[in-house]
Amino acid sequence: MRVEDLLEQIEEVLDNGQKVAFSSRVTVDIDAIRNCVDEIRDNMPEEVRQARNIVRDRNKLIDDAAAQAEATLAKATERAQETINKANAKAKEHILSSEEIARTNVAQSEERASLTIAEADAKAQQMVEESEVVARAKAYCEEMLQKAQAQADATIANANATAAETVETANQQAAAIKEQAAKWSNDICTSAANFVENIVGQTERTLANSLSNVRQTKENIHGAIGNRSQQ
Repeated sequence: MRVEDLLEQIEEVLDNGQKVAFSSRVTVDIDAIRNCVDEIRDNMPEEVRQARNIVRDRNKLIDDAAAQAEATLAKATERAQETINKANAKAKEHILSSEEIARTNVAQSEERASLTIAEADAKAQQMVEESEVVARAKAYCEEMLQKAQAQADATIANANATAAETVETANQQAAAIKEQAAKWSNDICTSAANFVENIVGQTERTLANSLSNVRQTKENIHGAIGNRSQQ
């Protein structure tokens, strides 16, 4: 029988006692109370052992919670690092692709400029050879060469500007990807920390309730023994 049940029996015996006339004393069944006290003594080691086991297991529960928290944080850190590595690889690939496109555009522009200058040179040379007015032909050739050079310079400048803009856009996109990866990492770590706090809080509340029950049992026993001593 549990100690709580024995205490209730003692209280029932005390409540059923008969009052002595012209006195505050009460007549009770002393044998029944002694039997309950003897059973309490027999069951006391089990209750004390349970209390000791609760106290002993407290550190184990805390260590288990800490180990689980460490494993959760390690897993979150690994996932965050994988996300960052993927983002870096994607950003690097995007930058390399943009640089390749920019180099291709510049090469094509330079090729078109070279063809334009070559065509101007060929046409100027033909005019010099065929025209009777050599001076006028030379002037016209120089003008054509200047225009071709200006057009070639403008084409190269536009190609360089387009390449710079493409690389800048790629850098911005890479920075955005890295920022998003860092945010995902922080969110995962925050979720893991909240999960650990909940586990530790639940463990501490369970231990507190168990210790409170043990203390209440001891107080009930002391109260019952005190009442017996007063009689």
